[in-house]
Amino acid sequence: MYTYMLRVIASSFLLITSLSAASHTVASPDSYPYPSVVTDKNGDKINVDGAKLLPQTMEVKHIYHSPFSGKNYNLGEKATKEQINAWNKDTRPDGKGLPEGKMDVLAGSEVFIAKCATCHGDFGEGVDRFPVLSGGEGTLTLHPKTGGDAGPQKTIGSFAPYIAPFFWYIQTAMPLAAPKSLSNDEVYGILGYLLQLNEIQVNGQDIDDETIIDRKFIMSVHLPNEKGFEYNNLRVADTQNTRCMKDCIDTKNMTIMHIQTDGTIVEPEFGEERWFYGEAKAVEGGSAVKTAYENSCAGCHDSGLAGSPKVGDKEAWSKINMQNLKEIFDHAINGFNAMPPKGGDMSLEDESVKEIVEYMVEQSK
Repeated sequence: MYTYMLRVIASSFLLITSLSAASHTVASPDSYPYPSVVTDKNGDKINVDGAKLLPQTMEVKHIYHSPFSGKNYNLGEKATKEQINAWNKDTRPDGKGLPEGKMDVLAGSEVFIAKCATCHGDFGEGVDRFPVLSGGEGTLTLHPKTGGDAGPQKTIGSFAPYIAPFFWYIQTAMPLAAPKSLSNDEVYGILGYLLQLNEIQVNGQDIDDETIIDRKFIMSVHLPNEKGFEYNNLRVADTQNTRCMKDCIDTKNMTIMHIQTDGTIVEPEFGEERWFYGEAKAVEGGSAVKTAYENSCAGCHDSGLAGSPKVGDKEAWSKINMQNLKEIFDHAINGFNAMPPKGGDMSLEDESVKEIVEYMVEQSK
């Protein structure tokens, strides 16, 4: 989830990642916001998404996607400022969108330990299979080739280009079992503690326990990998392919490939690499179903996170209606309460999920 979140944040900056940051770095624009409209060599005004802007003097014809004209039916209304603000909760890299609020780092550490450490550890070291939030310096240039090679460790200190958008993500999606429960003050405190854990300096100064974190402070933070990204100009196509018109590849016979995590856990010294990436490998002494469980479900069901029944806990599983396996399968496949569909691993087939559930039930009798 954390890596996905970083990709979402990076794409929202109109950026594409460059993992070989040490050897190939193209600085992102020095100013934000990026220009929303430019003029091309033909004199046409081009929007940020590559669309040509037509002169406002041209007649605009409204098209209603209905067999009936919507003009005389009072369909829809212009959104009010309050309605727009209710949806406009994201935070830009330059800090625009950050709300009022403040908290010192010491108080933020207490909030983090109380509400975040269950998954991320007291010092951001990560618990079980949950994301590591600190460390990772110097790992972005690693290129794993097998399931035993260390890969990049993407944390706030090693990978993220900006800190401000994390306010939006944390307040919207965290904690996992109670999203949107954190106040503005608490999120600022958490951000300050995470910055301190990653030894981020601001204006050449360390972040102390007494440092007050607020909107102004966050806007003054520059993360180490801020220049490790390339500006993605959406007005210019990434490819120049010609559309196939005949003798085209039959996509029905194509297989979509993806990289899996092998589920290996290494007990490291603090701050060292925890995960290995590459092909999924069978768990020693276990079956394919056990391997799938370890790779996709054990993160929560080994620890009982967010109320999930721990595998092997007979009392926890006794509260589940074992007579209705169909309902249990439905919850596992489509999600239930804090659990995302398929435990967050959408590469799993429905039948594989059912086999994992049966394995968990069998291990908990």
